[in-house]
Amino acid sequence: MSASASISASMGEKITEADKLLKKATKYWQPSLMDFRLKPDWEAAAPLFEKAALLYKQVGQLEKARAAYERAAQSQEKIGSVWHAAKHLEICGAISKDLGQHEQVAEFYRQAGNYFAQAGRISAAADALARGAKALEDKAPAAASALYGEAVEHYESDGKEAQAADVFRQAIAVLVKRQAWPDAVGMCMRFGEACDKANARSSQSKAYLGAIVVWLHAGDAQQAWQVFQDVLSIENFTKSDEAFAADALFLAYQSGSAEKVQAVVQGKQSFKQLDNQLARLAVKLPQGDLAGQARALSAVQGGRDPHKTEEQQEEEELL
Repeated sequence: MSASASISASMGEKITEADKLLKKATKYWQPSLMDFRLKPDWEAAAPLFEKAALLYKQVGQLEKARAAYERAAQSQEKIGSVWHAAKHLEICGAISKDLGQHEQVAEFYRQAGNYFAQAGRISAAADALARGAKALEDKAPAAASALYGEAVEHYESDGKEAQAADVFRQAIAVLVKRQAWPDAVGMCMRFGEACDKANARSSQSKAYLGAIVVWLHAGDAQQAWQVFQDVLSIENFTKSDEAFAADALFLAYQSGSAEKVQAVVQGKQSFKQLDNQLARLAVKLPQGDLAGQARALSAVQGGRDPHKTEEQQEEEELL
């Protein structure tokens, strides 16, 4: 027998075995007077569905594998093992990705997250949602953003922001790729708050500078300035290299000179040290109507010197 014929025979045997296991497991889902079974035997069905699913997956019959894993999950849920149900649903999500069925990827990972949460494992739920988002980044970025958002909410509710840094960065990167500027800024700000709780000072300052860069890239210097003013109330940021870099950038914007803006970005290491997607935005500054943004900055600042505190400026106005 040739090698190919041997492989084909082996696959055929696995399919036959999987079919038998599936049929047997399905019977356990139904009461049977002949077998003295007055109610479904979920505990007996679950491992049979799992074995059938693995065999179908091994031979590439992904639709059947997913269906068997889903039934295994339902069986595990019936016997109260929602943790194992969640793990099976994650596999369903991964198979859905291989099948190119992106809506179902999100659905299965979201169901897995719900089961992990029911098991009291909020961080595990967040991890599952993040894995689902990662699986969707290229083909369904909007769905990926939604899952990343849900993952972040779980980390925040569980007080585990410290372990969510990578998820925050991935979420921001997808939002930037989608040009969802307000949402990207919002996620940067949430990341900054999470870093504050985790005492990750350097990452916090980078997150806030990233938020400023996003607004400037979107052509909204006024919103960028407002973010800058808000985060200047945070002592750690005020003393950081990122704060001085932002200050220099706003001065360049006020001048209305694209060359000065580019010189600041190229000359300050803080912009180069941003996460990749944000650093790429920075090197493309300025964007939009620079003259209009310079006027907007002048108006919102009331002609004040951005280097001076409000107290200093008020004192000067009184003199």
